[in-house]
Amino acid sequence: MADNAPAAESRFAAARRAMFRPKTLVITGLSCVLLGLGCLAYWTAELKPQLDLAQKRFESHTAMMRLFDLQKTYLEAHGAYANDLDALLAGAPDADKLRETLKNSVDINTLVIRGDDKRFRIEANILDPDRTLVKFRGPTGGL
Repeated sequence: MADNAPAAESRFAAARRAMFRPKTLVITGLSCVLLGLGCLAYWTAELKPQLDLAQKRFESHTAMMRLFDLQKTYLEAHGAYANDLDALLAGAPDADKLRETLKNSVDINTLVIRGDDKRFRIEANILDPDRTLVKFRGPTGGL
């Protein structure tokens, strides 16, 4: 009687057996942990600061647009645009909140509000690393 040779193992079965060896599982697990730590470091070093910066710029633009709206309201009430922040915020129902938002997002020392009977200008530097200058002029030009 002839010896029957064992059947050759398929490539799929061999790969599956190699994939579930303890050494392979440890290497795969450590690779996943290192990848996770790398992603966390990237988030902490790069993405989170950009998110905070974008949030600060959004808050400052929102506050400046609110001042823009208050200038329109001031024109209707007084016949001319306001020349300072206190006059502009005098009739605003959310004056305290707006002032706090401006202090947290805009350099108040650089805030300029100028107006006459035809046009106005609002500009300030945002409290970001670049000290970005934001300008709003209305209705069709600036001073």
